[in-house]
Amino acid sequence: MGRRRRQGLGGRQGQGARRLTGPTTPRRAALLSLALLTSLSACDALPRDPEGTLEHVRASKTIRVGLTQMSRADRAIADKLISVVAQRTGARPTLTPVTTEPAFAALDEGRLDLVVGPFSEDSPWATDVAFGPPLKKAGSEDHPIEVKAAMRNGENRWIMLVEAASRQVSPAVATQ
Repeated sequence: MGRRRRQGLGGRQGQGARRLTGPTTPRRAALLSLALLTSLSACDALPRDPEGTLEHVRASKTIRVGLTQMSRADRAIADKLISVVAQRTGARPTLTPVTTEPAFAALDEGRLDLVVGPFSEDSPWATDVAFGPPLKKAGSEDHPIEVKAAMRNGENRWIMLVEAASRQVSPAVATQ
């Protein structure tokens, strides 16, 4: 008995099926290069700040900071964080005393860039704002309190900068 030939997709061998491997044509190489360059150029835009917080801070040379009520020791570590953020952005902080709920509304509306203060570890605001790493932990085991920064959700470049500054300021956070 003779050997049966396997037929391709088109009914006859070699028809209907395209060859996926083989030498790269100049046109294919050009298209692949173009696709690679396009995707790499988009990388500069990530992470993004849709509302432009970091760009605004750098352009205006001002960081609008809300400070909640806190002890002197907590204020000292908050001031240290604000100083590091100012140094990294080349901006001067303008400090405003705030209470929590209006401060988070001001963050959301873009009237503040940063809020620093003691917040409960399981804050109900965690879905509305982005909290940075804790600078200091206090409170009881049942009700832990953390001094930390809060930023506008989605402003990822800004959040990354503040989180890195928070880690630099708090030795306890750096080891976690």
